[in-house]
Amino acid sequence: MIKNSIKIDRVTFFGYHGVNDDEIKNGQYFVLDLSVDYDLPNNIDDNLGSTIDYIELYNLVKDSFASKRFNLLESLGQKILSDIIKKYDSVYHITLNIRKPSIIMDKNKDFINVEVEYTK
Repeated sequence: MIKNSIKIDRVTFFGYHGVNDDEIKNGQYFVLDLSVDYDLPNNIDDNLGSTIDYIELYNLVKDSFASKRFNLLESLGQKILSDIIKKYDSVYHITLNIRKPSIIMDKNKDFINVEVEYTK
């Protein structure tokens, strides 16, 4: 088997995830970084159907993100990881980082993030 990775970095989605009233009412932008490690056969042909299509993966993440509102970023992350695992049998490791760039505390900005990880 050949080990491969797809990385989708700095994608921005708008959502209403969070526990604060303002987050729930007005929403905010989230920035996601995703790394998916998967196996491919040694004799792969040059066919998109033989691998993970990164556009399909992006759309899966986007749909998972928007599927429902979550209080916790950890729960949102677990939903996204679960959907990826269900879709792709060849995946053996995923790292997902979710940031809230709009949160400001004591002049600190873009410093809140949660990382969830899956290993088969």
